[in-house]
Amino acid sequence: MAVCLGGAIPPAAAVDLESGMADFVAGLPTETVECDFLQSLCRAAWLSAGRTEGTPPSADFLATREGLIADARLREAVDAADAIEHKRGRRLPCFTEDDCKGVLPRPRPRPAR
Repeated sequence: MAVCLGGAIPPAAAVDLESGMADFVAGLPTETVECDFLQSLCRAAWLSAGRTEGTPPSADFLATREGLIADARLREAVDAADAIEHKRGRRLPCFTEDDCKGVLPRPRPRPAR
């Protein structure tokens, strides 16, 4: 769960991000475009996490700000992956490529039928 200054993101904000991302992904025309979009979000999450790690703890405000940005970037990438998986009915190969490896959670086990 992403964190903001007051605690966890309010449920309404989380729903808005998820539904907005789903709407955006629904308009992407091909799997290639979806993967390019997802990989750009994953790269942004990696870069933000790197900035967070490189921020000295003595710079409290800056460290907090960078952490919040990194959390937001991570949530965007995860929500985009969820929307793509829902749209296509499966995870695409780009989910496990270098840009997204370590950013996206492992696939959820599918229930037995």
